[in-house]
Amino acid sequence: MMTSHKATPESRVLGEFRDRLAGARLNLARTVATTDADLETLAAHESRAIAEDPATGTVGDLLSRLEGRERHQLDEIDAAQARLEAGCFGICERCRQPIPLKRLRAVPTTRCCVRCQDRSEIGD
Repeated sequence: MMTSHKATPESRVLGEFRDRLAGARLNLARTVATTDADLETLAAHESRAIAEDPATGTVGDLLSRLEGRERHQLDEIDAAQARLEAGCFGICERCRQPIPLKRLRAVPTTRCCVRCQDRSEIGD
């Protein structure tokens, strides 16, 4: 007898963020693709599996060119993906309370709720 596996609201939201973070990684790769050949190669190899595995193929090669701000963005994406896989995505690192979905959708790489982020920025 086959059972139906329906996606729970939580699993749909987690899937949404997996896709958004993988897309953000791919967008960074596009940003550093400096030649038409890079862009053609990226387009030929563009897939979810490559976007999620930065050590694989073209995306990893392109992302290795990142510097400064883009490197920081990539590190934040990697950290968010790690939190997602560890089951602690969406939990504030300071107060350990859930981060509102609205904030996560606005800033998927956020580590803190608004209150804790504000306190952090004023040096509390």
